[in-house]
Amino acid sequence: MSASKSKVRTGTSGIKWFGGVIAVVLLAFSIFVATRSPASSSIEASPIVEHVAPAISGPTVAGGHFSLTNYRGKFVLVNFFASWCASCAIEEPQLVRFSKAGIGRVLAVDFQDENGPARAFLSRYDANWPAVADPNGQIAIKWGVSAPPESFLISPSGVVLTKIVGPVTAKELSILVQVAKANGY
Repeated sequence: MSASKSKVRTGTSGIKWFGGVIAVVLLAFSIFVATRSPASSSIEASPIVEHVAPAISGPTVAGGHFSLTNYRGKFVLVNFFASWCASCAIEEPQLVRFSKAGIGRVLAVDFQDENGPARAFLSRYDANWPAVADPNGQIAIKWGVSAPPESFLISPSGVVLTKIVGPVTAKELSILVQVAKANGY
């Protein structure tokens, strides 16, 4: 009988050991995910690239009214964001840097959000550009946006040059504008 008790104890300690290994692996994976850099942006195909940008016109989250046509003649980054989007919070300081560098203008589209939280989000980062409200996602549908952050670089003539999915940096935007200028935009 003592031999079988010994086997049971060995089996139980083996299960505890295995459970401990699994716990350590899960902990290591959690630390890896929590400390790694966020996914970078990627250029993606879109049916609106190389076409005139779809119209954006409507009320802003600040209570005014804005139209994308107000920015004709300048490079424009149309950025779909939301106050609840963690990647948008990572991206926003980069957009401020891009805007302050004078390389191009930013027009934000508040993706399925509420005006109050969107205003607070923009204010937190000192983002002083217009943000058109899109509470029902109608603008996002016209632009083929599925989730924020997604951005589109628009040429001074109003043509969509590229679609960027994920958080983008000021440096990446600067390079995209330089390439567009080199290609005659």
